[in-house]
Amino acid sequence: MKCRLLALVAAGLMLSAPQASRAQQTEIVIYHYQSEKRYDALKTIFRRFEAENRDIRIVDIFKPDTTITADVQAALAARRPVDIAGIAGRNVLFMSQNTPAVALNQDAAQGLFLDNYQPQFLDVGRRGDKIFAMPYAFGTPIVYYNKDLFRKAGLDPDLKLRTWDDIIAAAKTIQHNTGVAGVAHLAAGNKDYGTMLMVTNAGGQYLNADGDRLLFDSTEGIAGLQLWQDLAVRHKVMPVASDSQWMAAFFGGRLAIYITSSAALRQAVQQTAGQFELGVASYPLFPGRTKRRVPNSGAAFMLYSPAGPRRTAALKFLEFMSRLEVANDWARESGYMPLLKDPLRDPAMQRYVDEFPAIMPVIAQMPDTVSTYVWADKGALEAQSIVAKLIDDLWAGRGTASELVPAAVRDGNAVLARGH
Repeated sequence: MKCRLLALVAAGLMLSAPQASRAQQTEIVIYHYQSEKRYDALKTIFRRFEAENRDIRIVDIFKPDTTITADVQAALAARRPVDIAGIAGRNVLFMSQNTPAVALNQDAAQGLFLDNYQPQFLDVGRRGDKIFAMPYAFGTPIVYYNKDLFRKAGLDPDLKLRTWDDIIAAAKTIQHNTGVAGVAHLAAGNKDYGTMLMVTNAGGQYLNADGDRLLFDSTEGIAGLQLWQDLAVRHKVMPVASDSQWMAAFFGGRLAIYITSSAALRQAVQQTAGQFELGVASYPLFPGRTKRRVPNSGAAFMLYSPAGPRRTAALKFLEFMSRLEVANDWARESGYMPLLKDPLRDPAMQRYVDEFPAIMPVIAQMPDTVSTYVWADKGALEAQSIVAKLIDDLWAGRGTASELVPAAVRDGNAVLARGH
């Protein structure tokens, strides 16, 4: 009986040891919207971090990118743990103002990792001298084109597509000589992001810093949107469709040039392999301008841990992900753009560029990529719907940009003003 009792005690000690060890770990909960191969890449980073920090355990929660902002708010309201959340850039201002987000540089010493980033990428979360978001999944718009269609149309497949004039000329030639649609430019998210790109690259400003006033009724903003209309109405080289339809047409060889996020680069390389030779180039310069300026797409991490061990652990993870080799590994495996200063000082990234030169336009465009505009917390969805209708009207030829834009901006600002 005594031997049996000793055996049970020993077994109990063996069972309780791992539980005790786990009880000593600090658990942090990270919300994200990464799926499939990107999720695999993110999980690899989680496991690497845990291997280096045995006293920290990561619980990750996937939510779709369309609902993650609401899901995080619901979790916070229900007092469920949220330590880090991947929030779309356009929603960071709202989340920093309406949820208990913690400034990453609240403790200057713990926030030193922010200095690793390209300075303009931090603007998405900058509120005065506080920074509420760390970039982690940014894309920049680039040009994808079908070199086989260029050859078929009698064009040099390595033709420099530096400007919109170059793009339009090539699209016209291809459409005339092959019958294939010439070009399309992503719209994305209520046509909000596409409008932002066209306006900003033309030298205009889309929103004010507080996100509660539309400003693209300027000369530059109108010119940018007139160009987008001209692709469909005047030059007739852009079929009016949705992003998913344009993407499918491009991969199917029915669209010669598609301008969309660099986040699609890995997918584009894989889906065009064996179908046609893929070309990539930086986003086109607007006519008369010598420098491109394009807002990023994508998401940033925000911090929600309460003061204490969880916040310390969460900041340690963010610092880990901000290391050059870790950030570059994530960029390579996820397909998002590199975010740290001078990413090619990492030999592994330089080797990657040598082996995968298609990524070079993305890296070259890093200095031209600025922080995305962020919307205020009230009236944004209704204002975005007004922007979407404006673009539909432009593509339908219901008026020129100079005729339609001022009224749309006025109506959008009236909606935003009512929200405050």
